[in-house]
Amino acid sequence: MNIKYLGTESDGTRSVEIRSSEISYRALLRCIKRIPGAIVISSDHDPMNDNTNISIKYKGVSINIDTPFSDYILNCSAPGDTFDEFVSGLERYSVKWWERFF
Repeated sequence: MNIKYLGTESDGTRSVEIRSSEISYRALLRCIKRIPGAIVISSDHDPMNDNTNISIKYKGVSINIDTPFSDYILNCSAPGDTFDEFVSGLERYSVKWWERFF
């Protein structure tokens, strides 16, 4: 999966972006659930407004996914390498053509 690193904010929050044309909401949830140690706490999707909010716990670290501009933005404010480990699990995932739509 193609992921773009957005950098670190002044409060230590790190962010990455996944284009919504890369993978659909349901396929992204399936992908996250396949990562060992990842637990989806809550997920909301409003297809009319293209808004998504997913809360994940990965090895004790909270990760949030939002769609402020129709692309998936992953945010994590916890220090350490856990977020990078989670993101590398997403990067290794090979998106099939049908997962862009379903």
